[in-house]
Amino acid sequence: MCNLMRMGGSPDAPPISYAIHEDKLRGIGFDFVRQVLPAHTQIEVTKPMPWLRAIQWAKDGHIDMLVGLQSTDYPREWFTYLKPALTTSAHSVFYRREEISLTNMTELIPLRGATLRGEKSATQSHTGFDLTQLTLTTADSVEKALKMLSMKRIDYFIAPQWQAISSWLNLYSAQVLPLAMLPEPVHINPVYLVLSNQSACLPYKSELEAAIIKAQKEGLMEALLEQSFLYSNVVDQFHDLLR
Repeated sequence: MCNLMRMGGSPDAPPISYAIHEDKLRGIGFDFVRQVLPAHTQIEVTKPMPWLRAIQWAKDGHIDMLVGLQSTDYPREWFTYLKPALTTSAHSVFYRREEISLTNMTELIPLRGATLRGEKSATQSHTGFDLTQLTLTTADSVEKALKMLSMKRIDYFIAPQWQAISSWLNLYSAQVLPLAMLPEPVHINPVYLVLSNQSACLPYKSELEAAIIKAQKEGLMEALLEQSFLYSNVVDQFHDLLR
């Protein structure tokens, strides 16, 4: 196995990868990798940076492994995806509870919505709903989308569930911004560990995948999720947002 693994991730994708007060990246994606790599492998986690810059760094070989990549649309010469995926990420519709009451995606058609910049532009939801019927603008982050919603510049936004709920918990109260969530996710994306094709660790792909498979069979990711305070905090709110 390689002796040095330089890892990067998103500063805004909890619980897999996130930064608190911009000091350092943390998350259960990094914890998972630390537990599957051999003890002699030195691990360096990059400082928090915008996700698109981290992707560029990995493409250029300055980062060996990206934690939490969801899109497989990047050029094949950039990255090697380690399989199986770590977990999945559900992306859902969030809206102001007091303003409207939504039960399905068809009701979004006359409304103003937002998606996050950098998200892949799918034409259909995972249940087959035609997303091209929606009127969507772009928000630079979940925090910006929440602000647009609070200012009533949009009626709803689409974002990863855990990311949206945790950001809302950190920034707002239910009184200031009463948030609700549609029960049917728009997308359910696999969440991958990927190796840069410029990385010295690339020849160890098979060994890494064998370690991931073993850890998955032993329930490591589920255990990390259960142990995560952030995960517990989000779960407490999850069912309330569906009511």
